[in-house]
Amino acid sequence: MKESRYMRQQYLVQIVLFCWMMATLVAAPSGIEQKLYILNSNSNDMTVVDVSTNQVIKTIEVGELPHGIAATKSQDLLYVSTEGDRGLTVVDAVTDEVIRRYNIFGHRPNEIDCTSDGRYVYVPALGDGVYEVFDSLREKIIARIPVDGFPHNVVASPDDRYMYLSAYDRESRPGEIVVEGGELTTLNKKIYVVDTTSHSVVATIPTKNTPRPIAISSDGNRLYVNVDYWLGFLVLDLSSQRVINQVAYDLTSEEKAVSSRSHGIGVTPDRREVWSTDVNHNLVHVFDVTNDSPQQIARLETGNTPLWLTITPDGKTVYVANTIDDTISVFDVASKRERDRISLGERKSPMGKRKSPKRMLVLNVPNR
Repeated sequence: MKESRYMRQQYLVQIVLFCWMMATLVAAPSGIEQKLYILNSNSNDMTVVDVSTNQVIKTIEVGELPHGIAATKSQDLLYVSTEGDRGLTVVDAVTDEVIRRYNIFGHRPNEIDCTSDGRYVYVPALGDGVYEVFDSLREKIIARIPVDGFPHNVVASPDDRYMYLSAYDRESRPGEIVVEGGELTTLNKKIYVVDTTSHSVVATIPTKNTPRPIAISSDGNRLYVNVDYWLGFLVLDLSSQRVINQVAYDLTSEEKAVSSRSHGIGVTPDRREVWSTDVNHNLVHVFDVTNDSPQQIARLETGNTPLWLTITPDGKTVYVANTIDDTISVFDVASKRERDRISLGERKSPMGKRKSPKRMLVLNVPNR
């Protein structure tokens, strides 16, 4: 009797251990380390977070005022643009070490993207009114693409055939004020479509208002666009190169009376949901986009001033950068609940200012 009970206990222990091992394998595939990279826009560094624990594991100095981040398809190489020193920093994502720096770009490099192999990096030079194309093999700028407005964002199509450029304009500021600040005076209300073989503009897509952050679906058929003066986003059909929907957030009358803006958008890898930030209301809105008339399915509270978001490659987690709080909200996609909040408050910039996290990226980094 005692022996039988002992055997049953051992059997149960083995089952528990087996289940734990299987869960571990599912959460962390062999040979892969999932990491979140956070650009601290008011500093000179990038914070690295272990996605499995949401714990900070490293801080990397990348240059003055980091603004843009992009990675190769192999996810072992990162590019970071640095606005304060006209730079592009190359980081080995396996070792989290800087391996190269280039300080050859125009005034105020902004959000970047690159082709899958990392050969071409598109760098918006905001102060110069051009997108600069950097050839990483030849280590030089090989093209400059002039646009209206202030070059600000760019995303690559999944097949690398096109780059979509989103430049913003002077908004409601008088042209004289912009000139006094040493900035450009032109307006822009369109997305530029660039052929990556010729690095030239082949089309433009009108957006009515000034485009801001953009996100592309994993099949390359849809572009989702935050625009000025609209709390929501546009849906662009990229085959016909036109806007097919203008989607508004579900807001209360009190919220509508408070000025805000949309500045941070992402689409899940399965193309089923779009998540978009609402900066001054401290919200992120979630939409079902499985048809051409997106429906809002959730609105979630964030920290103070959510200015960017990123989605994990498996589509299970959304990270939202709360810029004023120096925190990152961690949302579970399935439950639509915040399950964690990462604090960067103890890691202030060298000048004692806030880190001001904004742009982020999650990588499945291969172990070597």
